[in-house]
Amino acid sequence: MIKITFKKKQPIIKKFLILLIIGSVSNLKAQTTLLTVGSSGALTINSGGTLNVSGLELNPSTDYTINETQVSKELTAVSLNGTPAMGKVYSIDADIENFLGTITFNYEESEMNELTHDASMYVFDTASSTWAEYLDSDSAEFKVTSTFESPLQINMVTVGAPNSLSVESEIANGIRIYPNPSSSILNVEYSEDLQLSLFNLLGQLVMSSNSKSINISNLDQGTYILSAKDSNNNINNFKIIKR
Repeated sequence: MIKITFKKKQPIIKKFLILLIIGSVSNLKAQTTLLTVGSSGALTINSGGTLNVSGLELNPSTDYTINETQVSKELTAVSLNGTPAMGKVYSIDADIENFLGTITFNYEESEMNELTHDASMYVFDTASSTWAEYLDSDSAEFKVTSTFESPLQINMVTVGAPNSLSVESEIANGIRIYPNPSSSILNVEYSEDLQLSLFNLLGQLVMSSNSKSINISNLDQGTYILSAKDSNNNINNFKIIKR
């Protein structure tokens, strides 16, 4: 009787173990812990150095120390208020605060979630509970790069489709850029003074001005980044297309 009972239950036990293993593997695929800095530890990235956390690269402009935190990667798309997102998001359980420098988000074809390579970086700030969009400053495929000259607080990082840009006008914090694309004169509409800097996609400064009317007729055709700094040192970046 004992043997007969055992033989009948054994397949059930095996099935349970298989389901348990499959569930565990699925959870590992859904979210993977990439980096853990313990309560008594600290990780310092020197200025000019790069920390690559499974495709998320942090390149600070000054020495930067990460204290107790955990960085994870989840292979799923997050909600960006209606903006399509790639199937990968990095999350930090204790926010990285006051970061200055460059962040690069590397991705693979399988993570694109039907998006094109024309994408923006999105960073979630728990202080404001909002996603903020930052333009891609490189022309390479399979990576999105953004440079931050104002202190940044990082809770989650992902990549999604650009949703704040228009080919006719661009508006951010009251700043309007037009026409865009442009072959000659680029107009900037804003009620106060601005310091304008124009960069190519290699991050090289090609033009700077305090004027709100910029002549770009001598520039090569292509994509540029216009950085607008106001009197409070707030910076807004715009993607500019030179025809």
